[in-house]
Amino acid sequence: MNLFNIVPSNYFSIFSGKNREIYIEALQILYSLLQNEESVIKKNDFLSAIKAKETSLDLLDLEEELSKEELEEGALLSDSSKASFILRRLEETGWVDISMDIDNYEEVVVLPPYTISLLKTFNDIVSDEESPYVSLVHSTYSELKLEDEELDDLIYATLLRCYENTKKLKVELITLTHSIRIFQNRLTKLFDTNEVLHSYFDIYKKKISDRYYHPLKTFDSVAKFKRPIIKILDRWLNNKEIRNKLVLLASLSARNNNKQEIENDIITKINYITDTYSSLNSLINSIDKENSQYTKASTQKILYLNNSDRTIKGHLENIFKYFAASKDDTRFRNKILDMMNESFDFYEQGYIDSDSLILPILKRFKEKGEPMEIPYFDDASDVMMDEFIEHTSNMFSDDKVYSFIESSLSGKKEISTKDMVLDSEESIIYLILAICKYDDDTSFYTIELNDNKEVVNGGYLIPDFTFVKKDEQVKEDN
Repeated sequence: MNLFNIVPSNYFSIFSGKNREIYIEALQILYSLLQNEESVIKKNDFLSAIKAKETSLDLLDLEEELSKEELEEGALLSDSSKASFILRRLEETGWVDISMDIDNYEEVVVLPPYTISLLKTFNDIVSDEESPYVSLVHSTYSELKLEDEELDDLIYATLLRCYENTKKLKVELITLTHSIRIFQNRLTKLFDTNEVLHSYFDIYKKKISDRYYHPLKTFDSVAKFKRPIIKILDRWLNNKEIRNKLVLLASLSARNNNKQEIENDIITKINYITDTYSSLNSLINSIDKENSQYTKASTQKILYLNNSDRTIKGHLENIFKYFAASKDDTRFRNKILDMMNESFDFYEQGYIDSDSLILPILKRFKEKGEPMEIPYFDDASDVMMDEFIEHTSNMFSDDKVYSFIESSLSGKKEISTKDMVLDSEESIIYLILAICKYDDDTSFYTIELNDNKEVVNGGYLIPDFTFVKKDEQVKEDN
């Protein structure tokens, strides 16, 4: 549907002129009154709140809003007339309506639903308050687990909430990816160390990393709750009694007698949730990569800006850096180009030897040789780091991790972490990596958390997990 089939065609015209800040401030006042009032916003209260902002009314550009004749007549000289004019403009453009309260015949301000939605969006953008993190993954798992244990008449409502939470989760993850890329693009436009530090620690880490990324990797981890969520929904889908109960409750809720259509819709919702959680690994891996790249780029930018190179190369880099920072300032950019042009002198170099004094004089040119290579001492450290990484990756490769679990199982179907042999630091590292890799496509096992308890094994306090072979688990499920 076309947006302007819903909102008036001149709806956004108040933001195209010089007075746009005054109008947006009036809308913010309107939203604050909407939050404070239960249902009715009196017109006089709104006008009084606008007049309380005397500075804003003084900045109202009358030449843009009124005709020449109206200006000559001296219209809108008082604060009351200016406030009434702002309200009238909001009414003309469709942001508000003016209605009459039949109980006391007092004029009230009425807001269309789309205006309320936009005012809430504006408030979220400019507000410094941080909304709490919504644990979509954990809440989905908790509701499904609770409903799976009791299977009451709220099972269909629970399925709908989990379906909506899954859609929100996908949007949140995509939004997080784009947010990180926005910071990556902004990094190229920063040329001061303090700006880079402020962008990373005060904005990105506080509002993006700690607020969204960290929960997704810890208490709201998809990898932790994905398997239980899929397992519960698969059981609902394959259990005819539960499926019939969902169809019955859905038909009562939707007032629809087409059982087949309702059942198809339920199956579609369950499959959407399971398919989404099964495919979220690639999206989360992409987020991990973007976060790592931005962190690395910020670190390199800080090191680059702090290393003052006094050679010709360093001076040229400074010139190019300030040239890039002033790309929007044409006059300053041209000044830099003029100074660069005046600073360079090009000349031809020659030499004289004993043969130059004997006739005939033969002109000879010095052959162009290869310049001496300047050793790059960081190469040695890079080689050492590469060797360390290669040695570590070989020591704890996927094959060795899987071999550790295979040897721990010793032909058994499953084994608990409390029964495993953890007699060295390497075995603990193998255990940690095995837990991290259980959801990989190459993994031959899965893990189950035993009532969130902890056990002590080999002097280590570890979670009480059970490693189960996938093929054995499939047989048991069937």
